[in-house]
Amino acid sequence: MAGKVFISCGQRPPREKNIAEKVGKLIKDKFGLDYYLAFKIQGLEDIMKITEELCSCDYYLFIDFMRKDKNDLPCSLFTHQELALAHHLRFQEVIAFQEKGAPLEGFLRYIQANPEKFKNEKELLEKIEQAIRTRGWNSQYSRNLAISEVTRIGPLSYGDHTGSYFEWVWDIKVENRRLDIAAINTSCLLDYIIFPNGEKEDCRDRSWLKWGGQIGYQRTILPKDYGVVNIFAIHYNENGIYLHSAKDVVPRVPIVTEEGDYKFCYKIFSEHFPLLSFVIQVNYRHTLMSSQPNINQTVAQLLNKE
Repeated sequence: MAGKVFISCGQRPPREKNIAEKVGKLIKDKFGLDYYLAFKIQGLEDIMKITEELCSCDYYLFIDFMRKDKNDLPCSLFTHQELALAHHLRFQEVIAFQEKGAPLEGFLRYIQANPEKFKNEKELLEKIEQAIRTRGWNSQYSRNLAISEVTRIGPLSYGDHTGSYFEWVWDIKVENRRLDIAAINTSCLLDYIIFPNGEKEDCRDRSWLKWGGQIGYQRTILPKDYGVVNIFAIHYNENGIYLHSAKDVVPRVPIVTEEGDYKFCYKIFSEHFPLLSFVIQVNYRHTLMSSQPNINQTVAQLLNKE
């Protein structure tokens, strides 16, 4: 999961637009970071899209170009609006540049009194590369919760309010990579399932999933720490995929019964963090019953998108 940079700058063609694209390429090629180039706001949907992208980004890069046309605003109004949103979202990692001759106007003068100056495109690109290296921007940092490491454990004994089971359990690691904020009341649920035939169905069990290593279905993840959540399980002596959820049903009912390739789409909620969605590709195979110890060939992997 690569870190992501929100690039906020004017994009008047051809000069500003060309420079913006070169900045994005530099960030991608030199540092392996993803990036988002904000576009001109036209309406409410655009504002919502920009806000959504800001929430998903880890770093904020602000570039204030000088505009010489006396009939034009001396700075990009849209970039200053984005800067105000970034300030509201409490971005910790911000790098700001301003072209020599551009006035210290708008929201910039209130929160970034001394942006670094640049005189031309070449110097800007050099200074951006140097600043990113100095600040240590990298793909491992995230302002948001991050998920990784799908693992299988078992077979093992597991018991909860619905009974006792002998089963394999699939976990996923949920990391809080922030240095300043704990992820309080973090909860995970299986939102919907995409079946092998392509049909999409909401999961009927809307309750929270179990966190590993503790009793309960919510947890606080401290800064620079992680938790492990049980995303699904398969019983040792019966077919079907089950959830370790808070739903009070006896006996538990499997969410999947037939073999095939499924996509399980989850959501994670936590105080002070944006909603996190992720998808697990599950190649489900029935447990093989024989005189030998039971073997389970089900495979699960994390996907970036549906």
